[in-house]
Amino acid sequence: MLLSRQANRAASLARTAANPRPTSSLPTARTVAAARPRPRTAPGSPWGLVGAVTGAALATAILYSLKPQWIPSTQPLHADAPPPTGVHLDPTTKTPFPTLLTSPEGVPLRLVGTGVRTVSFLSVKVYAVAFYVSEHEFALAQQGKIAGWEGFTPERLIPPYNMPPDTVDRPVGEELVETLLEKADAAVVIIPLRNTSLPHLRDGFSRALVARIKVPRVSNTFTDSMNEATGAAMVEFKSFFPSRTLPKGLPLELYYNAKDRSILFQLRDEKTHAPEVLGRLREPTLATQLMVSYFADSAAPSPELVRSVAMGFDPVERGL
Repeated sequence: MLLSRQANRAASLARTAANPRPTSSLPTARTVAAARPRPRTAPGSPWGLVGAVTGAALATAILYSLKPQWIPSTQPLHADAPPPTGVHLDPTTKTPFPTLLTSPEGVPLRLVGTGVRTVSFLSVKVYAVAFYVSEHEFALAQQGKIAGWEGFTPERLIPPYNMPPDTVDRPVGEELVETLLEKADAAVVIIPLRNTSLPHLRDGFSRALVARIKVPRVSNTFTDSMNEATGAAMVEFKSFFPSRTLPKGLPLELYYNAKDRSILFQLRDEKTHAPEVLGRLREPTLATQLMVSYFADSAAPSPELVRSVAMGFDPVERGL
């Protein structure tokens, strides 16, 4: 009986929050009242809080419509509970990600897909990851109005790229993602599933960049001056990551800007949720290839992310 009353109360609160008043001209997340008191977000914090209360089939959350709109809880939401409004649960890890995000430049970004990075030989889940694309370009890609995205089907992102004979000349995989990044802002949000360190993540990014530079399609475009620039950029990039722990559940955000082809690396203060910029990778080739590495034709960090994003771009399959 008590559980029934709690469920009815949660449903009533969700209906009450269905049409919140916007707090800015940017897209806002819907506010869902919590079923029990929660600490308030620090004044002036640009992120709100996604929290979770566990119980039989109950999970409620506080989403503050500030910029960007969220911060995940340090624990996944209850596996049997429906996600709060405006939140998507990664199917494998139940890690919550917002369906909408706002870049530091104020660009609305839409969640396209999520996945998990697993160390295969140990079967250890390392982090959950989400990929976002600017809303305007997301719509254009779905409509086939970005070069190379005409007649998109999920098979064009999912290896081994089983394409119909009349479409074999269209870009697929990482090359298709590159055409998108020529126009679209994007973001990758990484949420550790266990405590890790910034130098550990730095080393992972560095290995990915070195591997991308060796890809023949990429390396053949390099000139001597570009090699010098990328070498200097790699040295600067490695200085972004101080020797400190990144706790489980605290996101690392990578915001890609299509205009200058750069990536802003950003953390959040654990208590205030205030943004902490680690640095900006300004070398265009490195920035683009780091984003593309998540969709590499071989050895992508999370095949689940690739599949999820492929389905996310398909208007028929999209279920986020």
